[in-house]
Amino acid sequence: MDGQELHEITLGNNGESTSNVNLDSGKNAYDNFEKEIETESKQFGAALDPETSYMAGGETEEDFKLRKYFENSQRMAMENGGKPKKMGVVFKNLTVVGKGADTSVIADMSTPFWAIVDFFKPSTWKKKAESTFDILHDVTGFCKDGQMLLVLGRPGAGCSTLLRIISNQRDSYVSVNGDVTYGGISSKEWRKYKAEAIYTPEEDSNHPTLTLSETLDFALKCKTPGNRLPDESKRSFREKVLNLLLSMFGIVHQADTIVGNEFIRGLSGGERKRLTIAEAMVSSASITCWDCSTRGLDAASAFDYAKSIRIMSDTLHKTTIASFYQASDSIYNTFDKVLILEKGRCIYFGPVGKAKDYFMSLGFDCEARKSTPDFLTGVTNPQERIIKKGFEDRVPETSADFETAWRASELYRDGIKELEEYESQIEAEQPRVAFVEEVRNEKSRTNPKSSQYTTSFVTQVVALIKRNFSMIWGDKFGICSRYLSVLIQAFVYGSIFFQLNRDIDGLFTRGGAILSSIIFNAFLSIGEMSMTFFGRRVLQKHRSYAMYRPSALHIAQVVTDIPFTFLQVLLYSIIVYFMVGLGYDAGKFFVFIFTLLGCSLACTALFRLFGNLCPSMYIAQNILNVFVIFMLTYAGYTIPKQKMHPWFGWFFWINIFGYTFKALMDNEMTGTDFNCDASAIPFDPLYAAGLKPNNSYADEQYRICPMGGAVQGDTKFKGEFYLEHGLSFPHNQLALNVIVVYLFWLLFVVCNMIAMEVLDHTSGGYTHKVYKKGKAPKLNDVEEEKQLNAIVANATNNMKDTLKMYGGIFTWQNIRYTVPVMGGQRLLLDNIEGWIKPGQMTALMGSSGAGKTTLLDVLAKRKTIGVVEGDCTLNGKPLEIDFERITGYVEQMDVHNPGLTVREALRFSAKLRQEPEVSLDEKFKYVEHVLEMMEMKHLGDALIGTLETGVGISVEERKRLTIGVELVAKPHILFLDEPTSGLDAQSSYNIIKFIRKLADAGMPLVCTIHQPSSVLFEHFDRLLLLAKGGKTVYFGDIGEKSSILSSYFQRHGCRPCNDSENPAEYMLECIGAGVHGKTDVDWPAAWRDSPERNAVNNELSTLRTQVDQSLDNKGEPREFATTTWFQVKEVYKRLNLIWWRDPFYTYGSFIQSALCGLIIGFTFWSLKDSSSDMNQRIFFVFEALMLGILLIFVVMPQLIMQREYFKRDFASKFYSWFPFAISIVVVELPYILVSSTIFYFCSYWTAGLEHNNSDNFFFWLIFVFFNFFCVSFGQAVAAVCVNMFFAMTIIPLLIVFLFLFCGVMVPPEKIPYFWRSWIYKINPARYFMEGIITDVLHWVNVECTEEDLAIFTAPPGLTCEEYTKDFMVEGVPGKIRSDLAPLPTGETRCGYCIYANGKEYYSTLGWDEGNRWRNFGILCCYIVFNIFLVILFVYLTRKGTALANILKLFWLCAFSWCWWFYIYIFESIQ
Repeated sequence: MDGQELHEITLGNNGESTSNVNLDSGKNAYDNFEKEIETESKQFGAALDPETSYMAGGETEEDFKLRKYFENSQRMAMENGGKPKKMGVVFKNLTVVGKGADTSVIADMSTPFWAIVDFFKPSTWKKKAESTFDILHDVTGFCKDGQMLLVLGRPGAGCSTLLRIISNQRDSYVSVNGDVTYGGISSKEWRKYKAEAIYTPEEDSNHPTLTLSETLDFALKCKTPGNRLPDESKRSFREKVLNLLLSMFGIVHQADTIVGNEFIRGLSGGERKRLTIAEAMVSSASITCWDCSTRGLDAASAFDYAKSIRIMSDTLHKTTIASFYQASDSIYNTFDKVLILEKGRCIYFGPVGKAKDYFMSLGFDCEARKSTPDFLTGVTNPQERIIKKGFEDRVPETSADFETAWRASELYRDGIKELEEYESQIEAEQPRVAFVEEVRNEKSRTNPKSSQYTTSFVTQVVALIKRNFSMIWGDKFGICSRYLSVLIQAFVYGSIFFQLNRDIDGLFTRGGAILSSIIFNAFLSIGEMSMTFFGRRVLQKHRSYAMYRPSALHIAQVVTDIPFTFLQVLLYSIIVYFMVGLGYDAGKFFVFIFTLLGCSLACTALFRLFGNLCPSMYIAQNILNVFVIFMLTYAGYTIPKQKMHPWFGWFFWINIFGYTFKALMDNEMTGTDFNCDASAIPFDPLYAAGLKPNNSYADEQYRICPMGGAVQGDTKFKGEFYLEHGLSFPHNQLALNVIVVYLFWLLFVVCNMIAMEVLDHTSGGYTHKVYKKGKAPKLNDVEEEKQLNAIVANATNNMKDTLKMYGGIFTWQNIRYTVPVMGGQRLLLDNIEGWIKPGQMTALMGSSGAGKTTLLDVLAKRKTIGVVEGDCTLNGKPLEIDFERITGYVEQMDVHNPGLTVREALRFSAKLRQEPEVSLDEKFKYVEHVLEMMEMKHLGDALIGTLETGVGISVEERKRLTIGVELVAKPHILFLDEPTSGLDAQSSYNIIKFIRKLADAGMPLVCTIHQPSSVLFEHFDRLLLLAKGGKTVYFGDIGEKSSILSSYFQRHGCRPCNDSENPAEYMLECIGAGVHGKTDVDWPAAWRDSPERNAVNNELSTLRTQVDQSLDNKGEPREFATTTWFQVKEVYKRLNLIWWRDPFYTYGSFIQSALCGLIIGFTFWSLKDSSSDMNQRIFFVFEALMLGILLIFVVMPQLIMQREYFKRDFASKFYSWFPFAISIVVVELPYILVSSTIFYFCSYWTAGLEHNNSDNFFFWLIFVFFNFFCVSFGQAVAAVCVNMFFAMTIIPLLIVFLFLFCGVMVPPEKIPYFWRSWIYKINPARYFMEGIITDVLHWVNVECTEEDLAIFTAPPGLTCEEYTKDFMVEGVPGKIRSDLAPLPTGETRCGYCIYANGKEYYSTLGWDEGNRWRNFGILCCYIVFNIFLVILFVYLTRKGTALANILKLFWLCAFSWCWWFYIYIFESIQ
């Protein structure tokens, strides 16, 4: 459009000027003009640089609008005073050194013993130099601002390490040598600007319960710049950018969908990857490093993403460095330069257009239709590369050879020259000056200019508070469960201490009620410790993006705690305070609430601190258990302050429980009157029994209250008197104690903030491998490289072409799948039909979110929710019970048990899933064959580990393991969900090639694949293509060179597919896939009306009538390949190995038992025969009971975690629910036996409880079995809970019955009849306490010391025996001593010892030492019952269906009722 045409827009139809301007026509004319200008601009931009061929026809209208938007934004920012951030990167002679594999050995229970042995071996005294290897070796390169650098390499080449170093993440490595500069700024100085160079890892890590929009909005709140456009508010800025990102990545309709993860249903894998990319873009970093960020995206979406970062790099002068696996030519051409790594060595760095020619000049050849990136990485692989004739002995072989050839090339010298010129340019232009100024201007006004963060600390806290509330509010089931649990427990606590009298009994029991209130809130806080271990990778990512300080996260957690904890304490207090009958005074009531709130907050902060300080949940839980025992023992109730031994007495002064107990007792006792008329010594037994007394002791002058410091003749006293003389508490320090509680809270909050700032337990997001001892391979060693190449070559050349497969014809027709959503149902699959035959490979393709994974889940019978309609047949027959077993399903998410090595995981799958007729030796040989074929031979003895801890194999290696686990099972049908996502081109080629071999051998299979290269796509025979909404676009043959497929699309108006084009990308372009893809054809409707659809239906009808009789002679279908007892043996062996390799868990429980045993043993040191020491024996046993109860918190996370792995195994029919349930119970028994024995030896003799061998043995035996009970009880509860949060909510509700109703906190006769009539009778802790207390007391003869006696004087003329003859009638416990020295006045002093022997104490509880073995038997029955519940609940939750959750509660109530009825009848008979 020239000037004349522009002029004509302002004229009338005849070219005459008009004064009557038509606004509508003018606007339309201007819009048309704008579109023409845009089109011409595109064409002009494409003509400028032929290398950027993606622009010509590749940059769509949406892309151009995006480019214009960023250009306008940049122009407006500059006009507003902004400065450009043109920060390129230069890295010279970069060598990164990592730990050698031989120094990283799998830790297990033998590790400490070997360390002790080595300590005494002289050969180990001299410290050896650590084995190291070069991850990167002398790498040099650069990336200018506004340019894009592509990093290519096979797995292990060092691509991720290079990206991490460029983003200045160096802490995970032994050393980093060489220079890295950012626009002239050194790497050391660049630490101040860490938010300006970020690394986006391959694996997605987001909070699964937040929605997509909440995740992005939170990131924007943390990264909203201070130098926005005039009149642009923070909110409008966030909304603008959020809408841009949602539309830019095509996720507008998913904005309110929760993110989800491998265990929570949410976004699809591709949508989750787009969210990760969008979140990284929010950071607005000058330098962005993308590590395989297209994993999980379809080819069209991946190309759209590449174009987006190209546009951002061009317009915003961003420096982009990315590594891609399986990059297409379209993506490759969006980059300016490419750097190719092999074994840490640079073998090419230069323009993308010259790389292919360089390697072809070395003697390599590229086959037709092979993409350039695949060719560039393939040249380093002897199995993939093609060598030109005459170059066989001249081409480079090892990484060192390639490096030598590169450094001798002209291109290398050109690159060095360009690097020097760029450094000179930087020195001349000084871009750092504008960069530093702009970074400072971007800080918010309230944020220090020197801060690394964009927003202020307060802004971060506010944003985190809102996010935390969203996460909590999103789990309404958890909230309701928590407060329902609080209400139920409050009524239980209130009823057992109901309306306490103001007498001696009420005085002592008040202390128990108050201590129980403290324990209640502490138990509810224990769950917060385990929560600190979830989301660590998200925190690490956000820390690297400089979104917020980790300490700000903790402050937000604290603020979030306050309302929820306050409501918890308020609900509890309103019920318990008045039911118990504590002081009816408003001031006292509010002080009670305020103090309990402070204690709850302090406990939450303390328990979180344990989690933040420890790398393992089990270490933290064991430390927590020891502290809870310590705090409970030294709270001042079980042991009065004056009775505390000096070696542990100091703990009372740093004990939260101690200050809370003092404050609450002071609050309750101050101003409260008590009397002891009924219990003053001596008293008339008739009066005590509620009968008419004979007034033998009417004169109160000669009676005394049975408590320390009591004054004879005074049967009424103040609560303050009891505080001072009974508990040794000063009564005027209420305010001080409350303040100390809150000061402890603040102290723990500060400690948490420091711990979160300093410690990073994720290894910085970097994973390192650990191996079996002596099995580690040499890394980046030339000779080792040659050997591995030879192994892979041999495995590839000797693939079993004559494999015998039992494959049949699998068909599906009219498949519809609907799921429940809020407000109705959603149709995810809509009338899909198709088949897979032996000898054919079928590709399942479509855009992200089209329902590919959903369809595979439905076909493989993995769906547990929703409604599936339609017919599936195998060989013309309905699917049998063995379908899941004979089916291999490579899932998109890589879920593996982290405690096994790679080889062990593969062998486990082979042993349990291959036919039992196959010998073990053959199974193991096949495992080795798969290891070699998949290039995992050197990883066979590496621990799988987890990404959370940073110990284990990489993301890409996990994907290969997922495939291997299915392949070693020799399935009859194979479903593969994105088997090549995250793999490099060669690994993908090997996988597809191996799958092709399986298909040729007779295995029917279907495979979803996102970004296949032309070479990979040619391996497939048929294609099932889906559109969004789960609708069929095409199902049929692909044809040679995709001729049949392309002809179908051409027939419906698409352009022809040229020979050099990737047919997979062509096909997706035709149907409008990708973020902004468009099409004028309704492809699902076109398919429904096509002759191909009719042919498919006819073929399906034929296939359903054709049955291969040879495939029906397999015998009776079996759900599992092996017998139940074989499964039990193998599952137990595996779990035992996992436990053996988790010293944090196993040794943690041993150390916990030893510490608790020593603490309790020395607390109750060498107990004598006084009455107070007898009480101490009882509390010793009570502390042992609490230790057993705390074991519940240790075992629950383990079962919940292992159950997730079981569900995946069960879905593939590795083994049944029974072997898992019985094995996970039995595997705990030896460790509990050892733990219990350690506690016994550390405490039993220390406390002086020993008597004879029989009693000693019984104590040990019943204590061991009680711990068995606690562990199995915890496992039963964990098996019924959907997640860890719910388990930690429900368990305090259940364990309250164990310790409250055991007969110690409240004597049985004082327990309300409602509870006493059934709960007390069915309480396992009651039988434990009766058995163990009678064991330690039945031989004790009490000899009261003078301080234990209730001393009074007899009336004149009466001896002690005469005066107390009516008191000491038969059945009254205790004895009278008259051998005390008389008073100076000559009056006779009498002393009453409350018990004469131990039997008198437990007789008052209705206990008898003759019931010891009966109690032991009942405890054993409870253990068996718990094991039964574990088995039952594992069965009910094996698939996690909603029906199972209903059945759980029903069975729990039913079995509890039946058990109570049995015990009740048993008691009645007794």
